[in-house]
Amino acid sequence: MNSGMYSAISGNIAAMDKLDVISNNLANVNTPGFKKDKMTFEVLLSGAAAQPAVPLGKTADPIIQKENIYTDYSAGPVKESGNTFDLAIDGTGFFTVSTPNGVAYTRQGNFHLTADGTLVTTDGYPVMGQGGEIKITGSRVDVNTKGEITVDGTAAGVISLVDFPQPYKLTKSGSALFVPADPKQAAPTATTAQVRQGYLEGANVDPISEMVQMIETNRYFEACQRVIQGYDNMAGKASNDLGKL
Repeated sequence: MNSGMYSAISGNIAAMDKLDVISNNLANVNTPGFKKDKMTFEVLLSGAAAQPAVPLGKTADPIIQKENIYTDYSAGPVKESGNTFDLAIDGTGFFTVSTPNGVAYTRQGNFHLTADGTLVTTDGYPVMGQGGEIKITGSRVDVNTKGEITVDGTAAGVISLVDFPQPYKLTKSGSALFVPADPKQAAPTATTAQVRQGYLEGANVDPISEMVQMIETNRYFEACQRVIQGYDNMAGKASNDLGKL
């Protein structure tokens, strides 16, 4: 395959991957605690990326683009909701939740109570305290900046807040849950972050910026497509003209 054609196809594939990332970010613009993904590109020669079994000839190696997708953990906008069980983290850190697949971490703080008084996430996963699941039975619920819960003036537990060494080595599990990529190398640590009751952290997605990136990526995709069509036309013309000789 012509190296120019190879490069254009690689560009098309990278553009489609980036459009998937942007689309997912935009789809979660209203998801509390969502952290957007970003993509970077690295241009390299295919021969350098993966040495072929048969030595290459004297022609240049095809140019490909290697994409790297990573998560932006910057804080989203915090807005006052006035809801008792809406909690936002002021600083770096995560809430701890229990899922069927084990412990996970999130900054999505729009919690609620089940019929038996268990504090859970929107997906129904129990929010963990320092002594296990948090049970709340009473009318007046207060949560201070340290995550300490009092119900009608009586202590009812402490919300478990943890952090991890940065840069974070976490992977997404759902829209707003995270788990360590390697639990042995990413043990949770204490955090100095504070809890704000009645506030909710939104997604750190800027819709205007994402739309601009979508337009730019679409144009890049179209440019690569025109290059492919150009090479295809040249190949067809060469084949037809050589056939007449």
